[in-house]
Amino acid sequence: MPPVKVTGVTVAPKTNNLEVGATRQLNVTIEPSNADNQEVTFVSNDEAVATVDSDGLVTANSEGTATITVTTDDGGLTDTASINVTLPTDPEG
Repeated sequence: MPPVKVTGVTVAPKTNNLEVGATRQLNVTIEPSNADNQEVTFVSNDEAVATVDSDGLVTANSEGTATITVTTDDGGLTDTASINVTLPTDPEG
């Protein structure tokens, strides 16, 4: 039986508004769901603003905007999520 190839990848949520120090888990959907190789790689285009670990957990580091790209090992398909990082609001007002 031939291997089931990945035909698509989607990352969610697409837009993330985080304060410095906050984290957000990105969720990845592989199509088809029975693809043999469901491994993906996450990369931030600006690690000064936001980093991402191998499981898709984003950490907001400094004010700015970063793009997280998820790439499938099978086929090199990609999708992106935008991370908008703001400074924490002052609870004292």
